[in-house]
Amino acid sequence: MSVHSSRMVFSLSLLILSLAALTTLPLTNAQTLAWATVTSPTSNMLGSVFCVSSSDCWAVGGNPSTDSGGTIVQWSGSSWATVTSPTGSFLWSVFCVSSSDCWAVGFDGVIVQWSGSSWATVTSPTSKDLEGVFCVSSSDCWAVGGNSSTWRGGTIVQWSGSSWATVTSPTSDLLGSVFCVSSSDCWAVGVGGVIVQWSGSSWATVTSPTGKTLDLVFCVSSSDCWAVGVGGVIIQWNGSSWATVTSPTTQDLNGVFCVSSSDCWAVGNSGTIYQWSGSSWATVTSPTTQDLWSVFCVSSSDCWAVGGSYKTGGGGAIIHGTSTTAVSSTSVSQTTPSPFQGIPAFPIEAIALGLLLGTAILAIARRHRESTQRK
Repeated sequence: MSVHSSRMVFSLSLLILSLAALTTLPLTNAQTLAWATVTSPTSNMLGSVFCVSSSDCWAVGGNPSTDSGGTIVQWSGSSWATVTSPTGSFLWSVFCVSSSDCWAVGFDGVIVQWSGSSWATVTSPTSKDLEGVFCVSSSDCWAVGGNSSTWRGGTIVQWSGSSWATVTSPTSDLLGSVFCVSSSDCWAVGVGGVIVQWSGSSWATVTSPTGKTLDLVFCVSSSDCWAVGVGGVIIQWNGSSWATVTSPTTQDLNGVFCVSSSDCWAVGNSGTIYQWSGSSWATVTSPTTQDLWSVFCVSSSDCWAVGGSYKTGGGGAIIHGTSTTAVSSTSVSQTTPSPFQGIPAFPIEAIALGLLLGTAILAIARRHRESTQRK
């Protein structure tokens, strides 16, 4: 074989080797979350968790069976501690606009606010149970609820920056959660699969694909929202309609949170945890069997979930999800200096494929040379 032919074969082999490597070499190592139980400062059920940062989180709860407790706990970055509460009523939901402006709502219409130094009771326009709260800004917040005993009410109240006021509701069903994408685009869900939307001027009922009670709603954007609920029901909003999505469980799902459109978490009864990868929901190992009611992520590698028993009001469950790196089976690790340092480390499958194809090309070239010589 001529020098030119040899160089051509070598170049083709190297090209094939590189292409084969690119098809099998992972660009990044896959990441998942490892969930672990964290010491809780309370034995009361916790119904909601919210984080301002990785070192500033709040969780609220109490005993819903006796409407007592008014439990408030805070994460300082190293541990959870109980914080003095201004109410003895059960608190269902907490939301923070900033580290010095948080709201919590609960049974009997109780509303409390964090000023940065202490929690204080704020005048409420309703005596109905409030189960969800969300703020667009410090002067635009919503809370929803109803009668937790009869599952009726459809209560909606709004914070204008100076006071809370009742807003006309399009439903008589209890509402359990509210979420806003903007000041003119909010969602609330509740009993019987009811879904209502705020347009900026009024609330209106939206067609629901389920008759099962929806416990929580969360939106990634105006065209990507999720709601979960009783019996493991999961539904998604695509910008024009809600549709049922295949669920991996029949357990009640109580909370959902999305870091992005391809990274969502859902939690529910018996400590169940599920993750959305962008195409499907999958079961994730849980460190607890207690019912989980709320999940919140500071980032894709820092998530919290809280829970306990609604029937007994006990538990005080707190679990933390942190990232662990799962090394791909096709990755190659070098711990000692290599004579080929600076050259990409290809997976063994790619090397084998490249050598096999290179050998085949060499054989073809040899036959071509012999044929030429005979001529």
